[in-house]
Amino acid sequence: MRLEHLTAERLAEALRLYLARAYGSGAGLPQVPALERSAAPRFDIAPLLGSTDLAASLALFQRGDPGDDPDSRRFTLRLGNSCYPFMKFVLQEHLIQGEFFFSVDTHDNMAVSAQDPDRERWQALKLYNRALAAAIEADWERVGLPTHAALARMLAGVAEREVEGSKRRRLLLVDDDRLVCLGLGLLLRARGYEVEELHDGVAAMERLRRDPLPDLMLLDYEMPEMDGQEVLRQLRRDPRLANLPVLLATASRIDLERIERVSGLLHKPYPRQVLFEMIAHLLGRSEAGPGPG
Repeated sequence: MRLEHLTAERLAEALRLYLARAYGSGAGLPQVPALERSAAPRFDIAPLLGSTDLAASLALFQRGDPGDDPDSRRFTLRLGNSCYPFMKFVLQEHLIQGEFFFSVDTHDNMAVSAQDPDRERWQALKLYNRALAAAIEADWERVGLPTHAALARMLAGVAEREVEGSKRRRLLLVDDDRLVCLGLGLLLRARGYEVEELHDGVAAMERLRRDPLPDLMLLDYEMPEMDGQEVLRQLRRDPRLANLPVLLATASRIDLERIERVSGLLHKPYPRQVLFEMIAHLLGRSEAGPGPG
């Protein structure tokens, strides 16, 4: 959806659907043990629900992050949910400049060690957040609001127009957002790459035990069970995988000192041209040099 086609009323509709799910009964969602529940967001959202002025509504949102690509705009509200106060409502321009999509950022990628006594409960919360995000986005899709499903459909059309010759290079895409991963796969195949798609870190590590290895892995940072940081930690300890170029993608503000030998970093949202340029650069560098630094 072009931003000029969005109205304050449609934005309010998206917010109401989010709130109905996030602070509703939780029916059909995974159970989260022994958590204190909230009945509503921590701030008054009534002005947004009653607004008829889109510019005034968007002025109440956080506008991106300091590291965001200036060519991709992102508006966020930390609305939380009944079990977790940090989940975000997101309206952003991603991969296709000028087109905006609604999504939910679970914002729950806090590092919890295997020895932490709360690890099991934290993992259960992350699964709950992801199921809730999917339910909210499905509600948006049903009423015709643009979501990642719409993004994937638009990327399919873009891929048909952006066809290039074979590059004879193999890419491994690892992202738990299946719709975004599908769209990226379509784009990159159209540009001549061989592409494999996986949706969690465990599956990625299983795949990397087999030949042929990819020439580059595009890895999402935020994933349940095994996140991007743990994937990086494991593969850099394996001599066979130590020099595999990895392009890490994240919407989080991360401490780069926690990331072991990542080859490149993409901060979501980003224009697709930036993705193409970074992949070409890293593949060129892997041919010319000894491996990622």
